[in-house]
Amino acid sequence: MRKTESVRNILATTQFLLPSLTPAEKRVAEFVLKAPHEITRMSLQKLAKRCGCGEATVVRLCRTVGVSGYAEFKRLLSGQLLNPPAKDEMGEITSGRSMGEVVESVFKLNILNLRKTLEVAAIEEYDKACDVIVAAGKICFFAIGDAMFPCSYASLRFKRIGYDCFADSDADVQIVNACNLKKGDAAVAISHSGRTKQVVEAMRIAKERGASTICITKAGKSELTKYSDIVLYNVTTDTTVDKEVIARRVAEQAMLDAIYMGVLQRMEVNSFERLQEVSDNLKVNKLPDKNM
Repeated sequence: MRKTESVRNILATTQFLLPSLTPAEKRVAEFVLKAPHEITRMSLQKLAKRCGCGEATVVRLCRTVGVSGYAEFKRLLSGQLLNPPAKDEMGEITSGRSMGEVVESVFKLNILNLRKTLEVAAIEEYDKACDVIVAAGKICFFAIGDAMFPCSYASLRFKRIGYDCFADSDADVQIVNACNLKKGDAAVAISHSGRTKQVVEAMRIAKERGASTICITKAGKSELTKYSDIVLYNVTTDTTVDKEVIARRVAEQAMLDAIYMGVLQRMEVNSFERLQEVSDNLKVNKLPDKNM
């Protein structure tokens, strides 16, 4: 269950989790989304009766959303209704638009995706991910195609503070890496659909070997979440033609950056000294060649 302060938007989180709820929980969630003002005036007993379910179902939904119970759910919902978030407006990115319109649309789209992902962020899950990686002997990243870009960047960052990291783009090598994991290691996977065959198989093997498994994916249960100890959700809205790169990769990189910074905060003071030492040594690649 998430900490109260991590819940930034009750309605957005409820909507986001809708596909993964049980039928009874979904009835309650749909009523919440349909009549949120009415919910703030209803008792637990009345809501359960209205939705044809038990009171325990309502409480379970509240905890799934990330609050301790129905009273807290109503309080946070009331606050949101009094101060509703600004409405998201995003035009479709199509051909024939000026460069100024394209630049503005792309920036707004990325800001929107980051904000929506933050709204449903389970901070306690990020905490768990940081704790796992702090104690990890080795970190392996699993992804296919352009999803490997944020993995490669994260791998480089973790290497700079002393971790053994593997972010190989070849699917066969990823399986080999998974086979070499053991208890005390960490596996991090990215698959927006949660169904990428090679990634799911690598995570299955990693979990079987005893490694702690973390995934970044969209809402809902999937084969990937089945093999993941920690699940972090990425909310995206894509209005581009290919519906692929722009909407997902920026948010995924931000999520991995957040974990990296959390790990850095948990490490000993000398980790910052090591990071500075690596940065100083990397300056040799930025200096002009004296022979030129």
